[in-house]
Amino acid sequence: MSTGLECLFREVAPGQWWYVLQDWSCPRGAWDWREYATAYGPFPNEEAADAHLRANHANPGGCNISPYQEGDVIDDVMARLMKEAA
Repeated sequence: MSTGLECLFREVAPGQWWYVLQDWSCPRGAWDWREYATAYGPFPNEEAADAHLRANHANPGGCNISPYQEGDVIDDVMARLMKEAA
């Protein structure tokens, strides 16, 4: 059974993966669920990030995966999440 929480795996630079997991306290209908989330990382690859998620959290159900693409920009929300995780 899954929690139904949002989850995003994101490669912010080549070989630098993070995952962002929605917090249980996220208000329903929040404009950007990532504003109520926690980031974990960095990991050397998607598989390591996924292994950490599975070892430390309940199954969120599905997830989005965003590999790095040349020219990607880290938005303010993701930058904050990464800083808070450090």
